[in-house]
Amino acid sequence: MINDWLSYNLKHPPGYSSFRLIDVTEKVSPNTAIQEYLADNVLQGYRNLEHLRRLFTTLSEADLRSYLERKVFPADTTTLVRNVRQGDFGEILASLIVSYFEGLTVPIHKMRHKFNKDRSVFCTDMIAHNTGPTINDIYYYEIKTRQNIQLEGEAPNRHFVTVLAHNSLKKDEQEASEGIADFLVRLYAGQNDFDSAAKYLDIVLHPDNYSRKFELYIIVEKSKYKIDILTALDSLPPSLIPLGVTVVLIEHLDRLVKDIYALVSERTVHEIFPPSV
Repeated sequence: MINDWLSYNLKHPPGYSSFRLIDVTEKVSPNTAIQEYLADNVLQGYRNLEHLRRLFTTLSEADLRSYLERKVFPADTTTLVRNVRQGDFGEILASLIVSYFEGLTVPIHKMRHKFNKDRSVFCTDMIAHNTGPTINDIYYYEIKTRQNIQLEGEAPNRHFVTVLAHNSLKKDEQEASEGIADFLVRLYAGQNDFDSAAKYLDIVLHPDNYSRKFELYIIVEKSKYKIDILTALDSLPPSLIPLGVTVVLIEHLDRLVKDIYALVSERTVHEIFPPSV
C-alpha cells in the first residue's frame, strides 16, 4: 500500500560529500485506502488492536473513546503537544518506509511504552536491523518532522533541522548506551523469550561487533522545503560514518496528520464496536 502512495529514490550521484541521499515523494495524494492504511499503522504504533479488543469488548464504547483520548493519542490542544503528535506520526511513517523500501526490521514500537501520551519518548528515535536470525547491521535513526523550514534554536547557535538532527544522533552515538536494545532485552526476558533477549543483549555488550549505520529522516511539508538544509548538513565535518539522509516531502502535511489521527480513533472504535446496521 505504501508503494501506491510514495516513490523512493536513491540519488546517483548524491551531490553531497558526507552522506548518501534518498528522496521520498508522493506519487498521488493519499486517497481513502491510503489514509485507512496509515490510520491502522498509527494505531499499531501505539497499541495492539487485538489487545484492545480483548480488553474492551466487555466494556462500553464510551470507555474505549475515553481511553483513546486520555491515554493513547497526543492531544490537539497546544502547539507543544501538536508537535509531539506530528513527531510521533513522523516516526511511524519512517518505520513504514524503512520496513517496506529497505527491507529492514524495526524491532519495537516505542510509542507503546509511553508513560505520558503528550510527551515524546526519550532515547534514539528508532533503530532497525537486517532481517533474519542473525543481526549483522544496525541502523540508528534521528527523525524530524517539520511544517516549515527555518533556522531553529537560540542565537548564536541557530541551525537548520538537519544539523540539529545530526547533532542529536551524534550525541547518542557518543554515549553509546544502546538504550533501545537494552529495553528489548528486558521486554523479551519478561516474556520468557530468552533467545531474543540474548540477541539484543549481545548488541548492548558488544556494539562494536556490528556494522553500525546512521540515518537522518527529515519529513517536511513539500511547499516549505529548502535545499539549504542539505547544504548546511554537508558543511559539517564528517563524524557519523556512514551517514544516510532521507528527505520525505508531503503535501499538506499538517492536514494529513490531523485527518489520520481523527480517522484512527474512529476506525479503532468501529473495529471493536461495529456500528449497528
